[in-house]
This record gives sequence, structure tokens and C-alpha cells, in this order.
Amino acid sequence: MTFNVRNPLIFDAALTANWAMEEGALRQIMEIAARENQITPQMLEAYRGQELERSERATRRGNVAVIDVAGPLFKRANLMTTFCGATAYETVRRDLQAAMDNASITAILLNIHSPGGEAAGVAELATAINEVRGRKRIVSYAGDQAASAAFWLGTASDEFIIGPTAALGSMGVVAGYRDTSAQDAARGIKTIEFVSSQSPYKRVDINTQEGRDRVQARVDSMAAVFVETVAKYRGVSVEHALEHFGQGDVLIGKAAVDAGMADGIATFEQVLASLARGESPKASFGFNPAASGQSGEVEMNDAEKAAFAAQVRAEMQAEIDAKAKADAEAKAKADAEAAAAAEAAAKDPVVVERKRVTEIMGLTLPGYEAAAQKAIETGSSAHEFSAMIVAAEKAKRTERAADIKTDTEANAGVAPSQGQEKAQGDEAAVNAILGAMKLASGN
Repeated sequence: MTFNVRNPLIFDAALTANWAMEEGALRQIMEIAARENQITPQMLEAYRGQELERSERATRRGNVAVIDVAGPLFKRANLMTTFCGATAYETVRRDLQAAMDNASITAILLNIHSPGGEAAGVAELATAINEVRGRKRIVSYAGDQAASAAFWLGTASDEFIIGPTAALGSMGVVAGYRDTSAQDAARGIKTIEFVSSQSPYKRVDINTQEGRDRVQARVDSMAAVFVETVAKYRGVSVEHALEHFGQGDVLIGKAAVDAGMADGIATFEQVLASLARGESPKASFGFNPAASGQSGEVEMNDAEKAAFAAQVRAEMQAEIDAKAKADAEAKAKADAEAAAAAEAAAKDPVVVERKRVTEIMGLTLPGYEAAAQKAIETGSSAHEFSAMIVAAEKAKRTERAADIKTDTEANAGVAPSQGQEKAQGDEAAVNAILGAMKLASGN
């Protein structure tokens, strides 16, 4: 087969992987890896995914928050959750709260793909998920697997939709003890413990029937909470859950829906699109495709794809317009606040006085320092001080002009020096004064 490879890194990853599938499906995988620009509704939805504000792992698709519950589940974050694809209950809890606090999020989708995990902490997270009901629509989706603790979490939501081959169930609790007494004895190791007499059951001897009975009772008690809570969330009796929910095994797709463990079968994108429209996935997909001869993977025709793409583009444009409007409103508010602050500052006596003094000092010319200080002390405005300077300068110029005129008239008969052009104005007056001084001194 020949492919037009646009992204060699993606194509190489697909080509070098080990696949166990029939040729037609493998060809489709290679075509997907080879193409880059062919737009599909699924690609558009993936493109629109973006990080949810204040969350750690959750993303948002328009008005829907998507929280992944993947891999082994742990109560707290650790190296497994950081580097190996596991999930911590505390991380899901914080992302759930971030989605609840975000006013633009109208629905939450738990995307589950997990074999289960620690019993510690799962009940608390399930309770937190269940408490979202009635406040925002919360739906669980398991495309492949939701077992044990993951199944518990999935049942806590409003609706539980699964893929046609998803494995659900594995209800129950397992506790393991490692008995190394024979190995220690062979190595000559003997451990002696002293248990306080007030606490005879602090240590359990699993080599005795009483010890095993005590461990079994603990496990049964934890499992009872598991089963009772799941039955409550799914709206069935404990007896029904015990009899029909796999008894520790998993049920696949249709069988799980028929047993009441889930509400319907669909794809992830179908559930997401339904939530984005504000619809109930259960109302749309609460049926059994196998029973009606339908396939869980619904293929869109060209018209539906075009309509879906147009809807996505419209939603994207609406988001852009909403952001632009919010930014404009925020700017207008900031400008109004700045104007109000400036107006308030202009009325502040301290600010007004500082402005008056600064303006007077800025207008002060050499020789007017004393006048400036007097203007500041008497409360004169910058305009008044400026007018005073102009008047004083005009008076000086008038006096100077009169003196020059008198000197010029008194020395009108003094001839200018030979070979020079007749001086004009102030220069002529100066020359006349110098000539008169020479005549008077006889030099």
C-alpha cells in the first residue's frame, strides 16, 4: 500500500508498533497516521480540546469538562501517577471542583479507562461525584474498561454510558498477606513480637482459622460498602447487584447494560456531542444496539459531517466573540476605574497643592526665585504667577527701550566708524554710547 506521509513521526510510530488486527483495520490505521489535513468531526473535537482553568489534568470541549480516570487508581499522587499513566483520587477530586467552580462549564464527562485501584479513598471520591448530581449534569463513559474501584466511580454519576466492548464490574475487595515464615525459618531467621495485652487483635495470625476469619470479615465489610453504594447509585436492590452485577467477574457491553450496570451504548464523541447540546446521553443512547441490529459506532454521512463541522465552527466563533466581548468589557471597566481614580485624585487637596507648586516652579525664570516663593506662600495660581512674570518682563523691556532711545537721540551726531556698515537698533545705540565716551575722554 502507498501513503502520502505528511507527518513522518506519527507514521513511524504507527508503522513500528506491533498490531493484532485484520488487514482492513490496519490499512485504516496507517491512512490515519499518514494524513494530516483531512478534517473529521472527531478531529475537530480533539482540536478544540483545551486545558480547563485551575485543573491539573482536565480539559474542556466547549462547555463540557472532560476528566480522565485512567490506569491504576491511587489515593494520592505518586511516581505511578506522574510517569506511568495512573490516576490519583485527589487529582480527580480537585479537577472535579475546578469544573464545578467554572461558570462556563455546564456538564462534566468522566472518561474512564481503568482496571481499578486502591480501596482507600474511592468511597470519598464517589461521594463527591454523586454530590454533583442536580447541580451540573455529570456522565461517566467507559469505552474499554471500568473495573472494581473504577466501576464504583462510574456508577456515582447521573448516567453511565459504555462502549460496545467495554468490560464492567469486578465488584469486590481483595486483601493479600505474604507468609514468609517458612523462608525465614530456612534462613535461620526467627521473629519474636510482643503485643500489648490491651490489644490482643492488633496482630492477626493467618495460619490459624481465627486469624483468617478476622481478615475475611474485614474484606467482607469493605465489599459490603462497595456493593451497597453501587446498588444505591444504580437504583437497584443490593440483592440485584449481588446476583446480576457479575459476582466479581466483568460483563461486556450489552450484558452490562441488560444487567443494569450501565445505561446505554455509544461512542465517546456521541456522548460528548450530546452533553455539549445540553441533552441527556441516556435519552439518546439508552438502547441496546446489538438487540436492534445497530452498531455502537454510528457512521456520519457527508451531510451530517458538514452540519457537525459547521456547528463546531459556530461554537468556536461564539467562544471567540464571547472572549472578545469579555475583554472589551474588562477594558472599558478598567478605563472607567482609571478615570474615576484620576478625577478623585484631581480633587485631593494634597494633589492639587502639589500640582500648583510644581507648575509655579516650572514657570520660574532666573531672577524670579523670590517672586516664586512668595507666590507659593500666598496661594497664587500658576496662571497668576505667569501673568506677573509677563508683566514684569514687559516693564523691563519698556524701560530698556526708553533708555536706548534717549541715548540714541543724545548721540545722533556721532559718525560711525569708516569702512563699516551703519549699525542698527541696539548695536547702533551701543556704538553711539562708546563714541560719546571716547569724545569725553579725549581718546
